[in-house]
Amino acid sequence: MSWGSGSVIALLAMVLAACGSGGGGTAGRPEVLRLQAAGGEGELAAARQVADAFEAAHPGVQVDFTGVAEQGDHLARLTAAFAAGSPPDAFLLNYRRIGPFVSRGVVDPVPSTTDVGDFYAPPLEAFTAAGALQCLPQNASSSVVYVNETLFAKAEVSLPPVSVWSWEELREIAGRLDAKGVEAIAFEAGLRTVAPFIWSAGGEVVDDQAAPSRIALDTPAARAALELLTDLQTVGYDARQRAGQDPQDAFAAGQVAMLIDSRRAVPALRKTGIAFDVRPLPKQRSSASLLAADGWCVSKASKQRDLAHRFAAFTTGPVGGRVLAASGRTVPVARGLAESPAFLDPASRPRNARVFLDAVPGLRRLPNVAAQTEAEETTDDLLAQYFAGRLGLVPLGRAVEKATAVVYAARR
Repeated sequence: MSWGSGSVIALLAMVLAACGSGGGGTAGRPEVLRLQAAGGEGELAAARQVADAFEAAHPGVQVDFTGVAEQGDHLARLTAAFAAGSPPDAFLLNYRRIGPFVSRGVVDPVPSTTDVGDFYAPPLEAFTAAGALQCLPQNASSSVVYVNETLFAKAEVSLPPVSVWSWEELREIAGRLDAKGVEAIAFEAGLRTVAPFIWSAGGEVVDDQAAPSRIALDTPAARAALELLTDLQTVGYDARQRAGQDPQDAFAAGQVAMLIDSRRAVPALRKTGIAFDVRPLPKQRSSASLLAADGWCVSKASKQRDLAHRFAAFTTGPVGGRVLAASGRTVPVARGLAESPAFLDPASRPRNARVFLDAVPGLRRLPNVAAQTEAEETTDDLLAQYFAGRLGLVPLGRAVEKATAVVYAARR
């Protein structure tokens, strides 16, 4: 961590006090806990705040936090560190990325004594593999629709309902915005965006959650979802624009009226000062959203396993959990904290934060198997071609099914 001179003196005093009372590190040295996480500026800032709070609450402990900007680099560094026998003590991963680490047996499962009784069920299920809770979830976010209130008012278009609304209402609202010269909507052209619309249309993304053999985009539900998003692209952010600017950055710059994303967008949006709020994803047959949950995994090779598990629990507790909730980055995994003013603060945007909690019953997830990262990357590459107009709807479905069947089969 980064410390000023006053903080260093304070830390040394705490270490000496801890050593004098039998706590802390060895021979006057603090225990060092090495952590690694990936994310944007807001995400990493929130993680560092929690690390600082953990240090303050645990005299004699020093947290060595490594923040990585890109998820791919994060995974590559972790893979290299495990291969070299020097992994971090704990690392933050999305549930869809834990498969390779669990299959190699390098994760130390969450101790059975950890209290998860107040946790929402979907993230607990998502981080369970090989019969055990492998990593401790710290959030239970979902995909939502962000709205720029200023652009809606400028176009004289009413905001979408805070409760239930339909695909047809989304089409109508997007068309009215476009008619007033406002870019209607932006989204990532990937499976994270497409999946909840497939579920809402009554379809499935994979044939078997526990042992998937393919990603299925060649179904009536998948085609309906893709056609909806293609239609929206014509009145909103298209493939050419996405190639030049990230959709979240476009929304943050006030260039687009709606954005499909998870809670991760909040810290950056708060910094911009724009008037934004959130709405649930519109539904066709049923309400559905994609679980977006990260969890702290502990390395089995760590010499600080107990301390690392304590840190993971701290991130969901009354101190660390409140720090994360106040940062805007996460939807608390513990019900009590999620229902508290720390998360549902009406003075902080988004004003309708309860939308995230209302989405929990309809949360669905993607698999957490070893091949999932590669299967999604393969699918996202083909989806990018589809949204750019270089691949037709039917050929897309067939290509995704064929390519992902090979990926899943190779990692069984």
